[in-house]
Amino acid sequence: MCGIAGVVHLNGQEPVLREQVEGMTATLFHRGPDDDGFFVDECVGLGMRRLNVIDLAGGSQPIFNESGRVCVVFNGEIYNYRELRRRLESRGHVFSTDTDTEVIVHQYEEDGASCVKQFVGMFAFALWDAERRQLLLARDRFGVKPLYVAESGAKLAFASEIKALRTLQWVDAAWNAAGLAAYLSLNFTPGDLTAFRGVRKLSPGTTEVWTRATSQPHAIRNTYWAPRQARLDGPQPSLAAARDRVSELLKDSVRLRLRSDVPLGAFLSGGIDSSCVVALMKQCGAPDIRTFSIGFEDAKYDESTYASAVATALGTTHRSMTVTGSDAQELLGTLATFDDPFGDTSAIPTYFVSRLARESVTVALSGDGGDELFVGYDHYRRLRAYRAWDSLPLVFRRAFSHVGASMIREDRRGGGLVRRLGAPEDLRLLSLVSRSPQGLAWGALSQDFREFLASDTEIDWRDAYRLQGGTEDARFVDQERFLVDDVMVKVDRASMAVSLEAREPLLDHRLADYVNALPMAFHHNGKIGKLLLRDFLAGLVPPATMNRPKMGFAPPVRRWLLGPLRDRAMRLLLDLCPTAFNARGVRRLFEALEVDQRRFDLAVWNLLCLAIWIEAQPEASRPL
Repeated sequence: MCGIAGVVHLNGQEPVLREQVEGMTATLFHRGPDDDGFFVDECVGLGMRRLNVIDLAGGSQPIFNESGRVCVVFNGEIYNYRELRRRLESRGHVFSTDTDTEVIVHQYEEDGASCVKQFVGMFAFALWDAERRQLLLARDRFGVKPLYVAESGAKLAFASEIKALRTLQWVDAAWNAAGLAAYLSLNFTPGDLTAFRGVRKLSPGTTEVWTRATSQPHAIRNTYWAPRQARLDGPQPSLAAARDRVSELLKDSVRLRLRSDVPLGAFLSGGIDSSCVVALMKQCGAPDIRTFSIGFEDAKYDESTYASAVATALGTTHRSMTVTGSDAQELLGTLATFDDPFGDTSAIPTYFVSRLARESVTVALSGDGGDELFVGYDHYRRLRAYRAWDSLPLVFRRAFSHVGASMIREDRRGGGLVRRLGAPEDLRLLSLVSRSPQGLAWGALSQDFREFLASDTEIDWRDAYRLQGGTEDARFVDQERFLVDDVMVKVDRASMAVSLEAREPLLDHRLADYVNALPMAFHHNGKIGKLLLRDFLAGLVPPATMNRPKMGFAPPVRRWLLGPLRDRAMRLLLDLCPTAFNARGVRRLFEALEVDQRRFDLAVWNLLCLAIWIEAQPEASRPL
């Protein structure tokens, strides 16, 4: 596990300076405190920070092939590296280390950029081919590991985090209106958008090949995997056969992710996903399993008792801690390290459970991805329920929605329902998972800021949320958007902030290909989802842990915002960022929060995280 960064001057007319690359990697120390490494050769410079996990003594990067013409810096893990190594050695390749990183350069020699198709893992890497004078950038299928890119003329830079790119003076760090508008609706920046005009994300399941040339540089881009591509070979299996196959794939995924040369444990919330992962660890023979959980003082949000019950049933060595509002206040300053504004409240418990785990282990398995792959979110049920209205013409539903919205305030019961009725079926998912630009939260923004957000009309991020295949398409949109740009960002930043490697066994692409090709009825019965995971866990954990209502991993944000965080939140929104926020609108939003009729805690938290991000930006870069 590492942080990587680098610069390439694609016209070859200007050398890359080592101190540039060193400056970039210095910002990534938290991602790899154990080691660093560099390769600089005229027009190219690659750098990395390393967290030792596999081949502690011999795995320093960059890693080269036998001839020295191919060089790679790599963030992540190739879990099937042993199997790939045996095959590559049988074809004459000579290895000089025992690290998983080295399979990348040798597989590249065999397959070129399509080498990524052979890898089971989470990864982001940059590979320089000196003979072809080309750079290969690649990101894993689910975007578990981040990779950001900046371009300017013939200059190209990449990094695991945006802060590394911002050390380069030529990178355009002006605010991106489209990215910030999307954040205010979704709590994160989707797709390849970021909050900065000159920085983009490399898409998951994508490679880019950049070749040094005298003409205008450009990349050959290839999407080598996407969740919608899943197709079963042969006839559709029976439900019993599907259960057996899912169980086999789950066990193999966990087995591969137990490979480590450092202590390993697991996050355990007591929910279905993390309980499934820990149960699989036990079935795969993991010794002395160490598990970690977070609790809250508010019983409505506290899952620690369920986690303890599962830990007892599975025989793990379990540790837990209670996070308070005072703890959350301590964490607020670290939210700026996400680089983009990030409003998912579960970043708080994710950070604290990562910190707790890091006291005992270097690697922790997580249950992230279960809701998206196995259809666990409540909005899948709600999407089905909205079908009852589809018999009415859209023009009538829109009129009803418009009239209803004028009669029922957003903060009253039914206010959200009447506003969503006017959404066409293909945009109904977006109406469920985003905030409307006409809502109270948008009214808390200043007029100047709203005009700035509307200034970029070239990018419509909403198109990615269209359900082209009906409501059953929602799981694929969630895998391509929320999972990648919210869940994986949260887990990566929170775990890497404390130098912990988080592994996601439910996000094995072989498992995903199979479960994505199964009919929705195998996953959801109209009332509850995750039917296949529930079947697997039956008899392994206490029934109460599976049959309880879904709680998620959310803290008691409303209680905190009206208590220990209130003064700081109001100071940020009203005093430190007066050009971005409207005082009257902010106070109205807090009034709605106090009544708590429509859970405005998330809207206030979204604005608070934006204010934290704005406060961290240099004055010169602010457009307001």
